[in-house]
Amino acid sequence: MKNSKNILFFFIVIGVISLFSCQKVIDVDLNEAASRLVIEGNITPEPGGRNQVLLSTSGGYFDNSAVQPVENGIVKITDEYGNSEFLEEFLPGTYYSHTLVGTVDTEYSIEVIVDGQVYTGSDYLPPVVPIDSLYYEIDDFTGPGDEEEGDRYNILLTLSDPIDRENYYRIVTYINGDLVYGGFNPYRVIDDELINGLTFTLTIRGTEIVFEDTVVVELQSIGFNTYEYFSTLNDALSGGGLGSTPYNPITNLDNGAVGYFGAYSVSKDTVIIDEQ
Repeated sequence: MKNSKNILFFFIVIGVISLFSCQKVIDVDLNEAASRLVIEGNITPEPGGRNQVLLSTSGGYFDNSAVQPVENGIVKITDEYGNSEFLEEFLPGTYYSHTLVGTVDTEYSIEVIVDGQVYTGSDYLPPVVPIDSLYYEIDDFTGPGDEEEGDRYNILLTLSDPIDRENYYRIVTYINGDLVYGGFNPYRVIDDELINGLTFTLTIRGTEIVFEDTVVVELQSIGFNTYEYFSTLNDALSGGGLGSTPYNPITNLDNGAVGYFGAYSVSKDTVIIDEQ
């Protein structure tokens, strides 16, 4: 196995969140909140299903049983040069693009109209940062009972962080084709504050990876707004918060909507666990 310096990002507790003019925290008790519009939008350089927007409403932000798709909305995505496209509703609450493909180093904005109310947001689509290598090692910290079931494995991802800009990443892991949420944070996001311009290795822990599993890892280069959203979402889901009162994650959407509009580029690699 390769020897490299593992940098653990998932133990960092966000103690202070800086509020920028394009962002806001909605201070409501999410367990008792009135119905709000939830927008989940993505734009990437990849054609197809990833360039889509989901619209729904929920009585409580984390109450999945109350989620209802929002039909007959108007959804438009526009780039910084004025090129725009109206998305088509493919399924109830699911709006996708026929031709829109994101371009790196470009700012994108979204406009959603529902029941006469207009909601907007924007994000920057950064250049892709490639994965240098993806490999695995035996997890030496597996618990009792694993001797009968076989070894568990951690995935290690190495990348070279560009020095000429601030970078934000989201790590997405698939095991045998299934998206997994493991480890200490359901949504793994990191910034390059401590590793700007360095080549470093990130250990992906907390996933039940065993012999003969096929693991695909996506390294998503995300904009600052998307990073802030998932960072604070992690905090809210883990119960960390800024106190005992539930709160919404930071959003780049206006007019009381929750969720996010994000732009990202993707590098991905695959590794098969073929030794014990």
